[in-house]
Amino acid sequence: MKRNDCRQVRGSVFDNNGYWFLSVRLPGEKSRRKHPLCAPGSDRAMRSDRPREMAIAAAHRLWEEATRQQKNDPKGCTVNDLCDAYIRHAQTYYHGGNETSTCACAVRAFRELHGARPVGELVHTDMLRVRDAMVRQGLARVTVNRYMGIICNRLMPWALDEGLIRAQCKAELSQVQPMKRGRSEAPERPPVRPVSDDAVAAAIAAMMPNTADMVRVHRLTGMRPEEICSLRWEDIDTSATPWVYRPSHHKNEWRGEFGQPRAICIGPKARAILERHKGAAHPFSPVAAIYELMQQRRENATSPSRRCRADPHATRKPREAWDTCAYTKSIRAACRRAGVAPWSANQLRHAFATEVRRKFGLEACRAVLGHSMGAPVTDRYSFEAVEEEVIAKASEAVEALG
Repeated sequence: MKRNDCRQVRGSVFDNNGYWFLSVRLPGEKSRRKHPLCAPGSDRAMRSDRPREMAIAAAHRLWEEATRQQKNDPKGCTVNDLCDAYIRHAQTYYHGGNETSTCACAVRAFRELHGARPVGELVHTDMLRVRDAMVRQGLARVTVNRYMGIICNRLMPWALDEGLIRAQCKAELSQVQPMKRGRSEAPERPPVRPVSDDAVAAAIAAMMPNTADMVRVHRLTGMRPEEICSLRWEDIDTSATPWVYRPSHHKNEWRGEFGQPRAICIGPKARAILERHKGAAHPFSPVAAIYELMQQRRENATSPSRRCRADPHATRKPREAWDTCAYTKSIRAACRRAGVAPWSANQLRHAFATEVRRKFGLEACRAVLGHSMGAPVTDRYSFEAVEEEVIAKASEAVEALG
């Protein structure tokens, strides 16, 4: 390095107890600080027995890195900015599914505690405070571990790739260890149990006919809640028995080279219910449920003028298809009207899976639920064969139970 390069370096390069340091106010910092100078590929300060030219080169690299970070985010990336950017990314990356809502819930405590602070100022203890805040909210240990995993193992690496944080920041903020069972104050979440048929029947009696049929089909097929919500006639193959429903989007479509096949067999009882709802793109929809509710109100109206009057409190049009949140809310509302303990939509899937496992074994249960049937490397070369195997193993159970 030429001697005049020493005059170009910003700040002062000096020897401090046998190590090279740089005293400077870097871009984005509020005051002058002492920064250790590191060799390329190392995170430790260089010893002063190294040539001064190496220390000056390290000072140039340190300044260029800080300048590049400041150029990407001249105002300093705050926690609110970081979380907003990640949620926008999650909406595209996860196709706006349930995982996007999970990511939004995961960063809520992070934003509440440190929303206005620059991410570069956070330290490891700040992330421990976020975890403790989740525990104080009463979240279960498994939920807290999942939320912290999203922040540490998804948000931070993504922010590093996007140039929103530095590698040192990501390394420090990603070291929160998951809590062990019985080793923390967080409550343990009981396992999800299948819902009883009596509770399902009581809730169905308090629902509109279209929504009640949706719950019945869900119980008879064991679909995921998002799959029953997105059910369309164009995705159902009715040319053979049993019918086969291939969702346009499903949970495991991203796995492997071509995705994991998802074929849902529909048995005779579910087919008979679906036959009653032909004529619309979606057999089950909020539009049909609202229409049935209005019809019921008109029939029960005592005044003739109210029998033909539209709902005066309707502020927006219902959607053509259900989403999982609205579907779950309708089930819980029906449970309150029926006076039974509330249950979730996914417990219908648990109930059908338990019945299939008990009567037809593990392989049939895997095929019905859409779990992996074989080795991913082998499945890549036999996509159609894997789907045929799934249908063959699931059809017997579905024809008998669904």
